[in-house]
Order: sequence, then structure tokens, then C-alpha cells
Amino acid sequence: MEKFFAFVLKEFRQISRDKRSVAILFILPVLLLLLFGFAITNEIRESKFAVLDFDKSALTSAIAERIGASEYFSLFKPLQTKAEMEGLLARGTVKTVVVFEADFEKKAARGEAPQINIVIDALDPNEAKNIYNYASAIASAEFAERFGGNAPLKVVDVRTNMLFNPQLKSAYDFVPGVMGLILFLICTLMTSVGIVREKEMGNMEILLVSPMRPIYIIIAKVVPYFALSVLIVAGCLVLAAAVFGIAIRGSVALIFGLSMLYTLLALTIGITVSTLVNTQQTAMFISTSVFMLPTVLLSGMIFPIENMPRLLQYVSEIVPAKWYISALRSVMIKGCGIEFVAKNIAVMSAMILFFALLSLAKFKTRLE
Repeated sequence: MEKFFAFVLKEFRQISRDKRSVAILFILPVLLLLLFGFAITNEIRESKFAVLDFDKSALTSAIAERIGASEYFSLFKPLQTKAEMEGLLARGTVKTVVVFEADFEKKAARGEAPQINIVIDALDPNEAKNIYNYASAIASAEFAERFGGNAPLKVVDVRTNMLFNPQLKSAYDFVPGVMGLILFLICTLMTSVGIVREKEMGNMEILLVSPMRPIYIIIAKVVPYFALSVLIVAGCLVLAAAVFGIAIRGSVALIFGLSMLYTLLALTIGITVSTLVNTQQTAMFISTSVFMLPTVLLSGMIFPIENMPRLLQYVSEIVPAKWYISALRSVMIKGCGIEFVAKNIAVMSAMILFFALLSLAKFKTRLE
């Protein structure tokens, strides 16, 4: 038994000396618990909404203020025109616009049922349903309290307009997200593991002493994945339209342009990972834990970012998939033009430049 316990003690010591094992055993579970605990939620928290008030009365102001004062909503700003409303919803700046009809207060005083129209970005069906339920309940409660027993009619006519996904199909929400995940998985994981495999087998040293310049060797490694990504995007669009019945409202050329930009970003991340590690196992660990997990949880692919704690919202700003998925939804589902996704394009381009420079710097260091 002494020999057995000696071997057990040896294993404990070996694990404690391996920084990667310590990270997997202690740090990763804590991160997973925190991420899943805070990110996985269907609750509405401080969802941004705007108000288009054609009545501009004390009653409509009170209803708008009560909605904004709740824990579920945060007032963005009052609007003046329907065009302004459409622009904010298309950009995703707000999820909801509460529209009050003209003569709202006068109709209520006469005992009629005044109308409130709640216009919602319904790309996420579950979120859209929750937003409508909360907003309509708050508006009805304020209306009833204002009039008490003095009004012949104590109800308000709350109507809803589900934009971009009137049938509330979940495919409208998850297809762009899955496209972002697939491209990232293939380009980042496969590229990093493929290049590191060449290092482990000793082939990279042979390639580096060949007449071919190192930059061309790396480019040759990633070109097949780039070409495959084009076919994958085309296949996803065909399946989205034929199988899931998604109407592609935006420019197909712009969709491919965004996808290729994102593919290039994922490839540069994969190359950067390959310059930092020497084993396939480590490359796979970094690609899946450091990059893949945030892609699933913090990109808006499954869970709305605006419902997360403020800290996680800030962290999501550096998640590449967030910018691609939001741009793809805007173009593919909402039919937006390039001017609506210019910021997304700029951010992804900046990330490409950053990772490209980082990988070149690390690659040169290794050559020395």
C-alpha cells in the first residue's frame, strides 16, 4: 500500500506542476460557472426602448416613464418620426418602440380604448414575447391606476407589430449564429491545429528552409479553408431558404463579403494561436476554451447580450463573432445595406490587422 500511495502522491505532484492541468481543473470550472450563471438567461433586463408619441400628453408621458422605470426596460430617447423608428430598429440600437396614437388621452377620457402599438425587433422570438408581455402589462397597469374608477373603460388597446420575423420562427435567430460558429470552428481550430501538427512532425522546419518564403507557406496553409468557407456560406444560405423558409432580404454579395471578412479574421486568429503554442493539444485547448466558449455565450448567438451584466457586455465587445453575427442578421434578415454594418466591418478589419501583426511578430521571434 505504501507504494500505491507513493504513486498517488507522485500523480498529485505531477498535476500541480503542469500549469495547463491546474488551469483546466481550477480556473476553467470557475469561469464556466460564472459565464453560464450570468450569460444564460431569458429574462429581460434593461432592454432599450424608444417612444414615438403622437399625443404628447401627460398620460402618455406617465406610461412611458413607468415602462422606463421598471427593471425590464431602459428608455433610449423619444422619437419624432416613423423613419427614425425604423432606423433604430434596423440597426439594433433598440429592441422596442412604444407608439402612442394621437388623441390618446382624450379617447381615454371619453371612455374609449386608446391604442398603444408596441413595435418589436422579433429576431429572437422568446425575447420578443417577453418584451410584449412586460410592456403591455406595465402600460395597462399605469392606465388603470391613472383613471381608477372614474373611467367607464379601464383597459387600453395594446397591439404589437413583430418586425423582421412576424411568424416568430426561431430559425431567423439561430441560423446566422450557427453560420458564425461554423466558420469560426473550421477556420480557427483547423488552421491552428493543422499548422502546429506540422511543427510537431518536424515538417515546418523543412518547409522553412525551402526557397518558399515563410509568409507564402502560411498563406498556402489557409487558402483551402478560405475556399471551403465560401462553399459553406453558400450551402448555409441555400439551406436557410429551402429548408427553414428564411427570406434573404439583403444583398447576397454583401453577405458573402461579410462572411469572407469574418473568415479572414478567424484564419488570422488560428495562425496567431499556432505561433504561440507547440502542441496540438494546447492549440485545441486555446481555440475551444479561449475563443470558442465566448463565441457561443457572449456573441449574442443564443443569449441576448443586452440582458447580461454590464461587465459581460463590455467583454462581448472583443468577441469577433458578435460583430459578424449582428451584421449578418442585419443584412440577411432585416435587409439592411452596407451603411448599417459599417461599424461591424471596421471592427472586424481592425481585429484582422491586430492578429496579423501579432502573428507576424511571434513568427519572426521563433525564426530567430
